[in-house]
Amino acid sequence: MESIVSVEEWRLLGRISLDDGDQGGSGKLQWDVTANLSTINFHGAMGRGAWRLEIGKDSAILKEANGNEYQAPGVDQLIQQQMGWSVPVDALKWWVRGLAAPGSIQEKQLDDNGLLIGLAQFDWHIDFNRYNSDSGVAMPTRLNARRGNYRVKLAISRWQIEPQLISN
Repeated sequence: MESIVSVEEWRLLGRISLDDGDQGGSGKLQWDVTANLSTINFHGAMGRGAWRLEIGKDSAILKEANGNEYQAPGVDQLIQQQMGWSVPVDALKWWVRGLAAPGSIQEKQLDDNGLLIGLAQFDWHIDFNRYNSDSGVAMPTRLNARRGNYRVKLAISRWQIEPQLISN
């Protein structure tokens, strides 16, 4: 009987950079995921542009540092409304763990160890440049996603995971 590791609840700390070819921004990121809630805290350079994104099963809420709040039925819809372009947060939740998101995959590249190093999904092209296995599980530390002029880059400095063994 073979066992595989599943990472369903996790926290990452790092930096994120977003760019649409015309405007962009970057800052520190903390992303916490539990069974019922995903929370992303962002702090831009010099404390500017801070926001908190809470993603539940049936809604997403964006809370800005200035007190403004926005809500939508889904996170991708909310980000589209507030940023004007689609950051695939639902898919990014999978990609940051070195996994393809559920759904159609256009292309997938694995290294000699079976780790995902390249992925084309939902018209996004994702490169996984580094992995770290300090936690006993290989987790990405560099991710670059692009679709046309749109770019999302993540540099993960620390993972906190709760790996679970699943028997097949």
